[in-house]
Amino acid sequence: MKKTILLFILVSFFYQCSSQKKEPNPQPMLETSSSELPNQKYFVGKWYNTETYYIIGNKKKLQPQSSCQSNSYWDFTIENEVLKQSIFRAKGKNCSEFISTNYCTVIFTDNVMQYFVDDVMYSVHIKVISDHKFILITKDFIGDKNVDIQKTYEKK
Repeated sequence: MKKTILLFILVSFFYQCSSQKKEPNPQPMLETSSSELPNQKYFVGKWYNTETYYIIGNKKKLQPQSSCQSNSYWDFTIENEVLKQSIFRAKGKNCSEFISTNYCTVIFTDNVMQYFVDDVMYSVHIKVISDHKFILITKDFIGDKNVDIQKTYEKK
């Protein structure tokens, strides 16, 4: 009797798994001020973080950057028609040495950019401002308060 019940549960499990439909991937979408959306080529190049704001409630506070932070950049390339990114962080006395992450794939879905830094996946909201400027918006907690972090990146 136990074997019959176990067999029935196992067969019904496989039947449910095989009957699920795979949804097609939606087309990449970015939030822009106009109806025209940039393609992957828009991101190719070096992007520098020029401003970081912490927004807690109605207060918006500019976070000062060190010289090494202002020398660090985000490099986007296209490899085999796939957009990839790597972060280069400046370090050392003169901020002339760089530590980089591996180049990993970037995915855009419904105004959200998903990317990996080494083996950790990040998901951030993106807002394209101009041909040489975009904002990434993340959420975090600081001192038991919800915080929106807006990082502005500019191509130089």
